[in-house]
Amino acid sequence: MLKIVTTMRSPFVACLSLLVLLATPVVHAEELVKDAWIGIGLGEGEKTHLSFGIEKDAKVVKVVTRLKVDKVSPNGLNFFAIQVNYPNKTWAHGGPQANKRDTKLVRYANWGGLVNRGGGSKDYVEADPKNDYALIECGLGKPNTVPWEWKLDQEYILTVERGKQLELPAGRYGPKKDISLGKRTMWEWKFTIVPADKTKGGREFSSLIYDSAECLTSFYLWNESGYGSKSDEQHAHWMAPIYWTLGDEKPKTLVKWTRF
Repeated sequence: MLKIVTTMRSPFVACLSLLVLLATPVVHAEELVKDAWIGIGLGEGEKTHLSFGIEKDAKVVKVVTRLKVDKVSPNGLNFFAIQVNYPNKTWAHGGPQANKRDTKLVRYANWGGLVNRGGGSKDYVEADPKNDYALIECGLGKPNTVPWEWKLDQEYILTVERGKQLELPAGRYGPKKDISLGKRTMWEWKFTIVPADKTKGGREFSSLIYDSAECLTSFYLWNESGYGSKSDEQHAHWMAPIYWTLGDEKPKTLVKWTRF
């Protein structure tokens, strides 16, 4: 049974809140057509999330998808993200944003996450940084949401990939450097957004989070609106991800997907 938790979200704070899924949605699965785009937003129905079937107990270490946004709302929040979920009950999401600030839209990129305590605002209100940082720490040394220019109708490649395992030294951590922590063994998880056609210009976005988990267990794609924007004022095309598990030399392809 899919449990959806609503939340208030702020587009300008680190680690934007998201709808964290507590179970796999039970809906009709559709067959994937190779290299076909899947639309979310205006004219595509009310559902704004995509899930994908992967093999049970897969230890995913890399996911790649493609995104092309052709419409954003002039009001509020526009966020187009890949969400990844870890077996230690943490999550992360990343993607481009276009958010209304004063009288204009400002473009950003985000990569951040938290411990899942039921989803939505609970993950923020009940956060316990002293203990949570043993599982996940995002925005180390910089904000999770930063200004980043991107263009409508341009294709981007979004990648989440595990990096090296390392030991974070004892010290003071957190945005205000006010949390004292001992040594921690963590994995780097890198997120990048890269223009598919670099001849059209644009720069790359790259950011790291640190998580104690060695792999991912699932991933989703979604559009998000709010703070004055509506989902039918947006439209994006997503391509079904390809992914690698531990030991893979070549990526695996997906055959089923669902909307929810």
